[in-house]
Amino acid sequence: PPRELVTVMSPASAELPTPSDGRIGVLGEKCGTPDDYDPSVLFPVPRARGREPLGLAGAPLPFEGEDVWNAYELSWLGPNGVPRRRVLEVRVPCSTPNLVESKSLKLYLNSLNFKRFASEDELLAVVQGDLSNCVGGPCSLHLHGHDHEGSVSARIPPLHTFECIDDEMVGDLESAVLDEPDASHVRVIGGAGSGEQVTESLVSHQLRTLCPVTRQPDWGSIYIEYTGPRLDRQGLLTYVCSLRKEIGFHEAAVERIWIAIREGGNPAELRVTGRFLRRGGVDINPTRELVPAGRQL
Repeated sequence: PPRELVTVMSPASAELPTPSDGRIGVLGEKCGTPDDYDPSVLFPVPRARGREPLGLAGAPLPFEGEDVWNAYELSWLGPNGVPRRRVLEVRVPCSTPNLVESKSLKLYLNSLNFKRFASEDELLAVVQGDLSNCVGGPCSLHLHGHDHEGSVSARIPPLHTFECIDDEMVGDLESAVLDEPDASHVRVIGGAGSGEQVTESLVSHQLRTLCPVTRQPDWGSIYIEYTGPRLDRQGLLTYVCSLRKEIGFHEAAVERIWIAIREGGNPAELRVTGRFLRRGGVDINPTRELVPAGRQL
């Protein structure tokens, strides 16, 4: 079974370095692999950078959720100096002020490769403290065996139960459709005020966005659960396709999709999860969920 460490609150992130020259950590830069433990390589990215274009900066979040990171290249030395390797699962609430720049996380994990720990609990305590300090809030960690295939939010049902919409007949898509996101494609069948209410779990594996620094593509699947007026699946697929040149981190992409469905479909319940392909030994899986009426975060 996975080892788990109780979540603790971290120090405030006010003391962390913030970018003054527009850089986003070491992303896009050439750098070596550290041989010594070095938490200073962790680079915080304010979530506000991705949320401001969505109209979310400075306002109460309309959703709750978490980001689940799976790091497949965690290795350290046991008390006898023998290398150990496990898969690290990190869960970060979406309410934290920062996320971790992914390449800096990879460098940080590499800096553990030659550090001895008396136990896995000691390892988890150190890593949790460093990551919580970087994101500016609590995060929880789990260790899995090296054959672990990755975790997503525990809130969502088994992924194989979702119905794929990738073969919906959308006709011939003009190239302009793929140039920029167009949330107007998200609509309900029968128009606004449609009386039909359904509960559906849908998935598209056509999600493609661009890294805001390297401009290299990030590929993923988008899982959508909702209860409300029936969504037009052709329009939904067209919207996902329109994100192919969207520039942003995974977390902001999922929040953009959540907002588009919330505004275009007006569901009573909505949960959106991005399952992104692994890059640099890490995959990122954000989940955003509608806050129930009458409850504040």
